[in-house]
Amino acid sequence: MWPEQEKLIASLPGFMETIATNFADFDPHVISINADGKWHGDLCESPDYCLNKGDCGPNALDYECGKYVDQIGPCDRTLGAGIVFNAGGYAYNKPCDLYGGNRYIIAGEPDPVEAFQCIAQVGMSGSHPPLADSLVAAVSPELNGPEGCNAGFLRPDALLVFVFIMDFEDDESWLSPKKVRDAVVAAKGGDEDSIVALAFLAPLLVGDPIPGCNYNEPPGPMHLQDVIELFSYHDIGDMCAAEYATFFNGAAASLVHEACNSFIPQ
Repeated sequence: MWPEQEKLIASLPGFMETIATNFADFDPHVISINADGKWHGDLCESPDYCLNKGDCGPNALDYECGKYVDQIGPCDRTLGAGIVFNAGGYAYNKPCDLYGGNRYIIAGEPDPVEAFQCIAQVGMSGSHPPLADSLVAAVSPELNGPEGCNAGFLRPDALLVFVFIMDFEDDESWLSPKKVRDAVVAAKGGDEDSIVALAFLAPLLVGDPIPGCNYNEPPGPMHLQDVIELFSYHDIGDMCAAEYATFFNGAAASLVHEACNSFIPQ
């Protein structure tokens, strides 16, 4: 996922500008969720790395062993909770000091691009995540209640736009596509018009492969694609595209506008 992570982060300055220009009256909340229920700094702090070698390996030399361990709490190891400290290989490797003290970015963030890089640069440590299940956890009443890790993130008068980015099949999620869809719609009070579903998924190979891009074998990316296509407002970008800014600033932004015109908060 390293190439995809690089393209995602590179697309953000333009996407943030699009939000500021085209959605000036919006009050955005931006979250990057824990997709496997683990804090990958535990791997860094293990005998394989920090405890014996004094670092977290060649791809995480900027991780400072032992410096932030006391700041780690239950929400850092909770499936679906907003991430504020990505650790491990190719990760941001520093805690995110987000404006407002939440586990997500809110309006007023002094440097939203840097803040997004901090929460979105998740790195390459860990195992395959149950991505669809983590979405359900992220919008659950437990995590969004007053004492939840994501308290205040969901709002009844706001659109919910979620993005899956995964270059292999989600074989770890237990929930069916319909159960995922139903849980997300329920989290938004039953109003499907308040949800926009986006994804970058590994495509089927047509023609010559693009170096560095992962492809799915037929019949293709089943589970996550099936989830996305159950929502009225949905689109899937090209995982192998040279950049993601065109999708975010074009098709995705237009879809958000379309959904916004249909969404009437109750």
